[in-house]
Amino acid sequence: MRRPIVFVTDYGRDDAYAAALTGAVWRFDPRVVCLEGTHGVPPGDVLAAAYHLKSLALAFDREIVLCGVVDPGVGTARRAIAIDTGGVICVAPDNGLVSYLWAEAPAAERAAVALEIPYGASATFHGRDVFAPAAAQLASGVRLREAGEPVAAPLVLDEAFAHRDAGILQGRVILIDHFGNAITTIRARDIVGARIARVRWETGATESSVTTYDEIDDGVAALIGSAGHLEIAARQSAALERGGPTVGCAVTVELA
Repeated sequence: MRRPIVFVTDYGRDDAYAAALTGAVWRFDPRVVCLEGTHGVPPGDVLAAAYHLKSLALAFDREIVLCGVVDPGVGTARRAIAIDTGGVICVAPDNGLVSYLWAEAPAAERAAVALEIPYGASATFHGRDVFAPAAAQLASGVRLREAGEPVAAPLVLDEAFAHRDAGILQGRVILIDHFGNAITTIRARDIVGARIARVRWETGATESSVTTYDEIDDGVAALIGSAGHLEIAARQSAALERGGPTVGCAVTVELA
């Protein structure tokens, strides 16, 4: 059985880089289905890519290979890895891209290997020469343990997760999505057993916590989005236009 490959990169669509990944896969096996998760990650934004990988893993659930390539350290000594989180496989540079996939998977279902960098691989294009071929092998039935040497764990970014001190959660905005919603590192699982009393950021705050976008009145409100992360959103407009936070902005949630 072949698994589809889903790409998450910062390559954009104005150059040939994104299509080159599919070419590298099809050189190995032209029968593998290649899907675009997104090539629109902001350049070098590892945290945003980690969120997109998580979101796609939730959507497809199992039997896919995610190929994440947001790689500011391409060609350096950083590892190339492949992980299995109990059905979803992901190949990526070991720079924190798999933070959510790894941290939120049951420990008993996790495995990771370091991939070999092939001789002659371009020092500036590991997406084409390392990650896409590795994804193709895994999609075509090669087992994870056959793809590389086992490693204990990949790099998991501390900044990808909220920190709690008593009734206060401290996080940050990961990204602003296409609709203008400010998605944060604060997750529903961080709030279990409590209620959101107030959400603050550098330039504003809200005490409105809703379930749907349609419930938002004037201004902005907090809600849990489809990937389980707290968002600051406005109704039928971008949150920033109503005083919401920008990317990277610190966000504090007061719990009750």
